[in-house]
Amino acid sequence: MDSNLILVIIAAILSLPGGLFMAELMSQARARWAALIGGIIGAAVVAAGIYFFVSITHPSLDGLSYFLGSFFACSMGVFAGALLANFLVGLGSRGPVTPAEY
Repeated sequence: MDSNLILVIIAAILSLPGGLFMAELMSQARARWAALIGGIIGAAVVAAGIYFFVSITHPSLDGLSYFLGSFFACSMGVFAGALLANFLVGLGSRGPVTPAEY
């Protein structure tokens, strides 16, 4: 295990509480659990993307910059996953449009 993997795992774990709290606040009542799961998946996908990008390109980064960038990117991944889950739940629970609604 190299230090990049350890730092991105720590950043992803530390971004979850605040990100999931905000995901719970911005989601609809019927989509809260889906938004929380989507947020966790979003953080994991962003963390994996960051780690693979850094391992392929080998940029010159110090540990603090890498950690803070990973932390904020994983927080945005939580938000994006929650929004996507909200969209999918809203898309699937929409009923047919009837003429009585006009």
